[in-house]
Amino acid sequence: MLHFTGPEVLKECITRSDKEIGGYSTVSLDWDPQEKAAHFHGNLSLDLPPSRPEVQRSGYAMFRTRDPPKNFLDEETYWDWQTLSHVALRVKGDRRKYFVNIQSKTALPTEIHQHRLFLYNPGEWEVAVIPINQFLLTHWGRVESLQEIEKDKVRTIGIGLLDRRYGPFSLYVDWIKAISDDEAERYIAEGRARAAKSTNPELLLEKRVAEARKKEMEL
Repeated sequence: MLHFTGPEVLKECITRSDKEIGGYSTVSLDWDPQEKAAHFHGNLSLDLPPSRPEVQRSGYAMFRTRDPPKNFLDEETYWDWQTLSHVALRVKGDRRKYFVNIQSKTALPTEIHQHRLFLYNPGEWEVAVIPINQFLLTHWGRVESLQEIEKDKVRTIGIGLLDRRYGPFSLYVDWIKAISDDEAERYIAEGRARAAKSTNPELLLEKRVAEARKKEMEL
């Protein structure tokens, strides 16, 4: 879906932030020649716009793929993931709480499916693997229902930050793709080996949460 092999790939994405509602967060998606990857970065602010009293909450930044073009009949087009089971991302991030966002055909255009992007080795490259059926349908950051993604009606994918914390953020992204069970098992095995070396209490807790979720899916 995305492989940032050069700066030209950045044109396939758009960035958004709370500046759309008068907020003060900044966001950029640049090409980093040293890492040879895209760099999603900026500064998150929770300050509310004084001239917009109707805005009660602020503080988000994100990027996503552009809407797919319509076909020759002027109909919407989609990615078809019916034979795939997981989303995988090769990333290098900090300790902020990022989410993977997937937009599919839903009742409201502002509804998206989200899942936490767990990073076990901040500051190092790693591959995160997320079962597609574990994404939750949300509306403006709040869980709406347990409705699963229509895997043959996927429109966009991206990464967002809305952890309610002031300050800078930095996440490098090499690629994002939808994969099969076999590919997922390989990446998961590699990730377990790396995560087992971590001694950070926060990361160990997140690892236990992720493992518990995996066991639940196996029952």
